[in-house]
Amino acid sequence: MAIRQMRADSKDAVVAVGGQTGTQATAYVPSPVDEAITALASSPSPPHAIFVTGSAGGGKSGAAEYQRQAHEALFSAIVEDATHADSPGEDQADSLARKLALLADDAAQRPGIPLLVAANIGMLIQLAPMWEERGYKFTALVHELFSRLGLPISEPDGPPRLPLEVAVLNLDHRPTSGQGGLLPAMLQRLSPGGETSLFDARRCGTCSAVSHCPAYSNAVLLSSTVAPAFDRLARRAAVERGRSDTPRALWDLVSRVILPPKLYDHFADPCEASVRAHQDNDVAFVLAGLLSVTAFTASGDVGLRVTAQAPALAPTREAYEAFANAGLRPAQDAEPLRRMAATVEAAGLDAPALRTAAEALESGFSGPDAAQERAWRDTVAHTVIGTRYFLGELPDPQGDEEEQFFRALAVYDRWQAADLSGSVDTALEDEVEKHVGAMVAELAEGFAALFGARAAGGTFLPVHNYDAREQTRAHVQFKLSLGEVLPVPDKPSKSNPEGTRRVGYRPMAVTLLLEPAQDGRPGAELAVDLPSYRILSGAKRGMASSGDAERIYALRRAAGTVARLAAAQDGVAMLVDDPESECRYIVEPRRSFSGKLALSARMVTE
Repeated sequence: MAIRQMRADSKDAVVAVGGQTGTQATAYVPSPVDEAITALASSPSPPHAIFVTGSAGGGKSGAAEYQRQAHEALFSAIVEDATHADSPGEDQADSLARKLALLADDAAQRPGIPLLVAANIGMLIQLAPMWEERGYKFTALVHELFSRLGLPISEPDGPPRLPLEVAVLNLDHRPTSGQGGLLPAMLQRLSPGGETSLFDARRCGTCSAVSHCPAYSNAVLLSSTVAPAFDRLARRAAVERGRSDTPRALWDLVSRVILPPKLYDHFADPCEASVRAHQDNDVAFVLAGLLSVTAFTASGDVGLRVTAQAPALAPTREAYEAFANAGLRPAQDAEPLRRMAATVEAAGLDAPALRTAAEALESGFSGPDAAQERAWRDTVAHTVIGTRYFLGELPDPQGDEEEQFFRALAVYDRWQAADLSGSVDTALEDEVEKHVGAMVAELAEGFAALFGARAAGGTFLPVHNYDAREQTRAHVQFKLSLGEVLPVPDKPSKSNPEGTRRVGYRPMAVTLLLEPAQDGRPGAELAVDLPSYRILSGAKRGMASSGDAERIYALRRAAGTVARLAAAQDGVAMLVDDPESECRYIVEPRRSFSGKLALSARMVTE
C-alpha cells in the first residue's frame, strides 16, 4: 500500500530528479514555492540562479522535479547534487563547482537563463570551506547564499567580475500546516478511490472486511471531515518545535496514524490484518486502529508532539468523565462514534469501521480479555474523548496560560507582514500594544521568578547572571514592557525578505528587541517561542523549569542584557541581601535639596 511507503524510513521518502516514483508523484502537492520558482525564472530580468534550500525531507528535490516536468525550458540546468547529504564527498565538491562555474567570481559570463539548484543547507555550509581550500572562487555566491539563509559570513574580498543575482527560497520557512500550509492538500490525497489517491481502494468496494478496516475509515476521515482539526494539531506541534515540519515528516505521521505499526506492520499486505480481524470479529483491533486513538498514540518525531496534545491528557471535566464512565454506560460510550459516522454520511461518504465500533460499544462489549479490564476501559475512554475532539466538541488542547502566547503570535504574524510592506495601521498597533504588551508583561514576571526576585511590588534581576552556581547579593530593579522592548521583524524575514514572502513564511516566535545596535556593537534580540514562554510563565506560577538547558541558557543571557540595561539607568533601585543579618534591603539613590546624591535603604520582609 502506498501509504505505508510514505514512512520516513521508506525508500519512497527520498525523491531523485528524473527518477520520481508513482507514489512520489501522487504525494507531491504543488505550493506557492513552485509558483515562485516559475515566476522568478520567467520574469523579464530573472536571477542568474535560483537556490531551493532547506533541511532533509523539505521537498527540495520534489520542487526541482516539478519544474523539470512542467517548465524545464526555463532553466539552463537543474542541479540537485547537493540535496541528499549534509556534507559533500570529495568528488561531489568538484562536480558541483563545475556545474556552478558560471556563478564563480571570475566567470567570463553569467547564465543566460537561470540555474535551478536544490541544496541541503548542511551541504552548503560544508561546501564553502572545501571550495576555498581547492581554489574555487565562489566568495560572492557563498556570501549571497549565507546572508539570505541568516548564516554568519564575512564580507567578500571584492566584487565579482560580473554582477551576480541569486534568489534563495528556503523550504524550512514554508508553512506545511495551518494557514497556507501543505497538509490540507496532502490529506486530500488520502481519499480512497480518487484519481490522485494514495489509498488504493480497488478492492475495498467488494471487500467484506471493510467493516473491520480502521485504515479505510481513517483515510476517509482525514481526507474529509476531520482534516481541519488534524491540521490544527500538526500546526500546534510545529509551533511546539519552533519551525515547520517537513512534508516527509508529515507523511510519516499520516502513515502511522492510518496504518498504526503495532497493528499492521507484521503483515506483508495491510489488508490481511483487516481480513483476519473480520474473520475473528476482532472489535478490539478496530477500536485500537481508529483515528480517535491512533492520532494521539503515533510514534515518530511529529507523532510524539501531537501525542502530547491528546485531549485525554488535558485536565478537563470532559477527560475526567470519559475515563470515569468508560464501560459503565455502553450507549453513552457509543454515541460520539455514531455522531461521527452521521457527519461522514452527511458528506456523502462512508466509514464502516465507525459503525462496527459503535455497535460493539453499545452492546456492552468489554474487551477480549476480562483480566485486562482497565486497559480496555482506557481504550474506550481514549476513543470517546478523541472522537469528541475531532467532532469539534472540545477546545484545542492548550492551557489557559498559553492563550496569551498564541494571541500575541497571531498579532505579531500580521504585524510583521504589514511592517515589511510598510502598511501598519493604528488598529494593528493597538492590537500589538494589547496582546504583545500583555505577553511582555508576563515575561517580566517570569524573568524575576526564574532568575531574580520580587520585592515591594517590584521586579529585580541579579547584576551577574551568567552562571547559576554563582550566588549574587545585588539585584537591579527592571521593568519590561513595550516601552522598554519592541517587536521587530525576525531573522528569516530580515535576512531574506523576498524569499520568505514568496514561500508564504509565518513566524512561530515573537521577536523582541532588547537592545538596539550602537557604536559598532550588535543589538540584542529575544525570540520568544512557545517552549520559552512556557518556561517563564511556569516560573511565575512557581513551577520548576522544563529542563530545557539550551532555552534556559538563552533566557538567562536575555535576562542578563535586561539587567545590564536597567543598571545603566539613572536612579535605578537595587535589592541587596546582607549576609550577616540575613536581611534584605531596597537601596534607592536620592538627591537632597542641595543636589547631593545620597542612598537610602529600607528593609523589606517579602
